[in-house]
Amino acid sequence: MNSMKPLQLAGIALGLGLALYLVYPYLQYFSNITFLGGVLLLEIILVSLWKYSQRFFPLLMIAFLWAGLSVPLQGAWTAGRWAVLAAGAVVGLILWTKNPRLSFGSLHWMAFFCVCAGLASATVSQSSRMAFLKALSLFLLFTYCVSGGRLALVGREDRFFRGLLLGCEITVFGTAVCYLGLGRDIWGNPNSLGAVMGAALFPILLWGWHTSEGPVVKTRRLAALALCVYLILFSMARAGMASVALVCFFFGVGLQQYKLLVKGVALALVLIAAIGVLDPAALNKKAGDLSDAVLYKGHRNEGLLGSRKTPWEKTIASIKEHPFFGTGYGTSSTGVDPGSPAGTTSSNVEATREHGSSYMAITEWVGLLGVLPFAALLAMTAWNVWKVFAWMKRTANPRHYSIPLAMAVLAGLVHAIFEDWLFAPGYYLCVYFWFLAFLLDDVAPAAVGAASAVPRAPRRWPAGFGSVVPNR
Repeated sequence: MNSMKPLQLAGIALGLGLALYLVYPYLQYFSNITFLGGVLLLEIILVSLWKYSQRFFPLLMIAFLWAGLSVPLQGAWTAGRWAVLAAGAVVGLILWTKNPRLSFGSLHWMAFFCVCAGLASATVSQSSRMAFLKALSLFLLFTYCVSGGRLALVGREDRFFRGLLLGCEITVFGTAVCYLGLGRDIWGNPNSLGAVMGAALFPILLWGWHTSEGPVVKTRRLAALALCVYLILFSMARAGMASVALVCFFFGVGLQQYKLLVKGVALALVLIAAIGVLDPAALNKKAGDLSDAVLYKGHRNEGLLGSRKTPWEKTIASIKEHPFFGTGYGTSSTGVDPGSPAGTTSSNVEATREHGSSYMAITEWVGLLGVLPFAALLAMTAWNVWKVFAWMKRTANPRHYSIPLAMAVLAGLVHAIFEDWLFAPGYYLCVYFWFLAFLLDDVAPAAVGAASAVPRAPRRWPAGFGSVVPNR
């Protein structure tokens, strides 16, 4: 035994020497920040893949958020997010094939047809290379959503929604500290702030607060919800406010919680009063210019939607010029638009511009023929929202996992009427929306009529976070 020890040491020394010999020519790369960042990103991806269903979606959202926020190292994640998405799509597809509980449905096949329409539009685009890459990014996003993304929920619904709620709370509190405490505009512009707070976080926080168990958790979530509403008012973003109003209507009428609607209006008034106490000069200015700031956005002479008139006219003119196959997915043929927002997520400003609506943008990109599968995909998504609303009307039970998903999807569909992010895979809100939309297709009630057999929920909800599990 002792005679073997020197041989073992010699083998280890020989192995280390060989490894050093192979690595030595590349040692200079270890002083390169970009190279070290790539190694670190690879390690993070590998760690997240170790427990894919629990860790990968948070990593994906962090990567896309980091690339879109005005924070340090933003540029490093601009390219790194695509590596994360590609890894998630490939590994997720492999894991999906081993899970017999998940299967492709009509919504998933329609998403594939949307990718085909995007690739077809790229062949006739003046910026065909960019259009092809953007269509490829849409393919990666949809592949992740229909395969690996669904693994984040199946079999671990309670833990998933607890984590989602915690992430929403952290985002709201962190945003409040940056805007109200440090004066840092991390989201880039008021519209982005209103989009995140109104379309992404508010629906989840509203449901989480309403279904909370225990005074401590309920109070904490109420504080996060109040801050979320305050930040939406602070942003003065019409689309965000419209999303919140429709979500409140959906939630209150669906569950027959009409008192909750009254409480929501009262909360908004209290927050407006709080703005007056904290910054009376700003409130006086905003109150005096409220109609101009919120309704007209500085275009009073042009009407209620005057701020959208110019981009809409340009988009319609472009559709008339390229009616059938469009200008290419994610590209526009009009060159640089001086009015483009500073916070654009486009990779090339010479081939994109503001459209003022996600639905008009996708029509311009893929044409009237290519938009048909996208319209069908949106119709299927809206039908899932309607099924959840019908279930809520029949049961008045707030503890179905589909309810927060349906409210977030509804808010996104409404918000996308006035902002063009719904089919921009590089934007964090697009990733978040389609991830939730495909989860909703899995957990929505199977049929509208099936909910009639479920008895009305009691006044005191049973213990546990979610008492109704997905039914398909």
